[in-house]
Order: sequence, then structure tokens, then C-alpha cells
Amino acid sequence: MPPTQYLFLSLADRSSTSLASERQDGPARCLNAAGRWAVLGTAESPLLAWPPAQADEARAAAERAARAQGRRVEVLSRGDAAWEEGREIRLFSEAAASALLGAAAPSAARARRLRVETDKLEAFCLVVRQASAATDHEAFMRVSRAAGKALQVRFGGGSVSSASTWLAGPKGQEALQHVLAGEAELAGRLTLREIAETVALAQQTERLRLEAEHPGTLH
Repeated sequence: MPPTQYLFLSLADRSSTSLASERQDGPARCLNAAGRWAVLGTAESPLLAWPPAQADEARAAAERAARAQGRRVEVLSRGDAAWEEGREIRLFSEAAASALLGAAAPSAARARRLRVETDKLEAFCLVVRQASAATDHEAFMRVSRAAGKALQVRFGGGSVSSASTWLAGPKGQEALQHVLAGEAELAGRLTLREIAETVALAQQTERLRLEAEHPGTLH
């Protein structure tokens, strides 16, 4: 049985592209109850949804959000069998209308911390992707040397190996979750899909490394 479909307000990140082409780069970001544009809904901040019969109401809400936030907003239909109303999604009511205006600004300290961790997430993903694309040892070493210099300038040090370990660890996971929850926005050239794929690659690499170092102890 197909999952129930709901309507969501979806953000188009690049004004020069259509929503259809935008979603080829990664999952659509939808408005959540905290006023953020998130890929995933959580119990604390579920995605705001409308039943298909309320398409006119959803479009009106999209217009309100676009005017308030100065961003292109459209209505998107999605369904997921794992969703549960009141947990991952919440049906919109006027009590949640403040979300259309956007999220409350974080404190200056939190905004700085989110920006730093997101910058690391993007930079580390970029060097790991470049290293994984190297076709031979010489190419890998060129990427490794360039990465070391770039990371030294931006973060005071680092390497392809340390970048991969950071991505696979709790700090990398937390940074990715902040992006998925709409708390932080990407500013670099990698798409959200590429970021998520690289984090998964780093996790797999770290798991294989640990298995090689401690055979028979990991399951």
C-alpha cells in the first residue's frame, strides 16, 4: 500500500533553477514547526504538512512564507510510510503560522559555532571527495599536499585522514544533522546530496580501518 501523501512548503535554494532540477542535487527542504527549512522532521520540530484536499490553503501559506522571508517557496507533495502525524510531521494550523515568518535567530555564540562546524563539514567533505577521486598514488599525494595546505590556512591544520575521521565521528554527524534540520546552511560548492554521500563514505572507511586494526572485534 503506498504511503499517504501530504503537501509541504518547499524551499528552492537557487533562484536560477527550477525545483525539479534543484532536487536532483539533493532532497527537498521543507518548512518545519520551528520555521526552518529542513530535510527531516523530528519530534521537536516536525515538518508542517497539509492534506491534499487543502491544496489551496497550502498555496496560500507558501505565498505568505515567500513574502515574509523573501525566498521562493512552492508546494511539494511527498509521502513516506515511516511518517507519523505528531512526530515527523504536523498538520498545519494557524497556531503554527509564526513558522511562515522564519526561524528565530540563534544567539551570536551559537550562530558562530554552527558556521564554524558547517565550514568544516564542507571543507572536509571536499578534500575527502578529491582524494577518493584520485586515480593513482601520485594523484592522491598531490591532493593530500594541497589539502594539508588549505586546511592549515583555514583551520590551523589537518589532512585527508583527519578530515575523514572527523566526518565519521560524532562531530561530523552532529554537523550533518544540523544541516538536515535546517539549523545551518551550506555555503560551498557541494550539494547536500554530495555532503551526505561523503559522510557515509567516511563512515565506511573508518569502519573498514577499525576492522583491519582489530579483526574479529567489530560486527
